[in-house]
Amino acid sequence: MSNYLLGQGSIYVAARDANGKPKALRWLRDVSSAKIALKTSEVNHKESFSGQRATAKVITTGKEASIDLTLMEMSGENLAMATQGKLAQVTNGSITNEVLPAGLVAGDRVALKYPKVSAVAITDSTGTPVTLDPAKYQVNAEYGAIVLNDLTGVTQPLKVAYSYAALETVAIFAEGQKETFLRYEGINLAEEGKPIIVELYRVTAKPLKDLSLITDKLSDMNISADVLIDTTKPANSDLGQFGRILQGAP
Repeated sequence: MSNYLLGQGSIYVAARDANGKPKALRWLRDVSSAKIALKTSEVNHKESFSGQRATAKVITTGKEASIDLTLMEMSGENLAMATQGKLAQVTNGSITNEVLPAGLVAGDRVALKYPKVSAVAITDSTGTPVTLDPAKYQVNAEYGAIVLNDLTGVTQPLKVAYSYAALETVAIFAEGQKETFLRYEGINLAEEGKPIIVELYRVTAKPLKDLSLITDKLSDMNISADVLIDTTKPANSDLGQFGRILQGAP
């Protein structure tokens, strides 16, 4: 009976509780590639009596496992995982006096703290602050940027008041490396769509290898992760200590 593999499917990750059990699973959505690699460290002994110095003994001294993923969807959760970042939801709000850099000249472009702004007003730093005529500047509301057209008679630094919409933010390298449980629920297209499951108990993702910001095709996130030994599981059990592969009996 044949048993080939042509796989598609869904990959989920979950935080681990204090006992090493996975919590609620989170779907990574579109993952275009997932590859597991296994490696052993070995000591080879060559005999010294035959004149051939042939290998007489191979001793396994270490085991390593890893997984490479290519994530296609740039959700906040995926970006946080890929950048060892901290995901936060910023509610809509307002700023009353955001101070712009000093020494600005006509034609300069400055970025505000938040994008998606509205109701922008700029005042100067005279004793009785003067509100700038909107003709003296342009606002890019989506990106939260201001281009200054005319600063004649204006006392700097300028101060900006505005409102901003709700946002999602990922602070890069703010959380550090985390351990997760990983589960693949696959469809074997080579065998009439039979299910296949792969579980990896302790996975630590490294920061993404690259993220193409300007490109002529869909950007992806390439992530490599180490698969660590889970010593909470017996070494000789059906679960193993790194992970397991489940499929229907032949």
